[in-house]
Amino acid sequence: MSWLLRSWTDSDVDADREISQAIYPEYQNDPNHPAWFPAQQLGAPSEYSSRYVAVDTENHHPLGYATLWELRPRRYRFDLAVRPEWQGRGIASQFVTWIMHDAQTLGATGLQARVRDDKPRALEFVSRRGFKEVHRMGAYRIDFAKPEEQEGQKAFAKLRDQGIEVTNLAALRQQDPHYLERFYELYSAAREGWPDPDPDPDGSAPVPRQWLQLRLDEVPLPESFLIARLGHRDVAFTSFFGIGTGVHPEFRRRGIATLLKAGSIVDAQGRGFRGQTTSTASPGMQAVLEKLGYRRVWSEIRLIREMV
Repeated sequence: MSWLLRSWTDSDVDADREISQAIYPEYQNDPNHPAWFPAQQLGAPSEYSSRYVAVDTENHHPLGYATLWELRPRRYRFDLAVRPEWQGRGIASQFVTWIMHDAQTLGATGLQARVRDDKPRALEFVSRRGFKEVHRMGAYRIDFAKPEEQEGQKAFAKLRDQGIEVTNLAALRQQDPHYLERFYELYSAAREGWPDPDPDPDGSAPVPRQWLQLRLDEVPLPESFLIARLGHRDVAFTSFFGIGTGVHPEFRRRGIATLLKAGSIVDAQGRGFRGQTTSTASPGMQAVLEKLGYRRVWSEIRLIREMV
């Protein structure tokens, strides 16, 4: 059986998801268990730089795909996936040749790959091509037992002992016309110390306010996006979806992240959620999750190949 590589077309929509599901059948989307899946290889934005698909020449069934896009000026990432039964036939090698050529043509100074830590063949594949590990994002899972509302109230009471009240994004939108300004200040400060898989030599660029507002507008359940406040100052946050958990540097090492996350777990249980799979590269946050009963299931290894 033979295969052909070609450029991606509109007719290939959802082929990437189908192939990814064949590689990771354990990745099951469950509305009652929000999950982040490492190395799922579906991260490309709509404004990708190039995109390819491999098809069976007999029936034109998609066998693999690859996508290249720019993360920030001249720093690129690519996704690549091949159906398990077609691996080892040179498809991935041809994809990488095309992706590397495109990256060089675009003037890339670096190219990033992401591989799950229990995929040794994939890790060896990229390592042989000059990619070196720079970062690991751990995936942590928890399956909820019977809700214990009292535990959540205890966590919030301990925060009140520090003068900190817990509210949520939905409430702040109604009560505080300056909520976005205050949260933007917190989010920008909380990024200090967050591990970066491909740090900018010129320093981290500020998060665009418009980008953050868009992320907040897309939060599925703003009532469960918890924000800890000291007076009118936002000092910590945790979301059951997407943005994660952060604490202002001035308020770290006080147990705030643990208490706020504990409260969010009880809140989620009360809303009918059965668990969560989340991710972090922060040793401090990993310790928080393990303390709260999360178990580590996988890691996403980020690898960089410098192009110049």
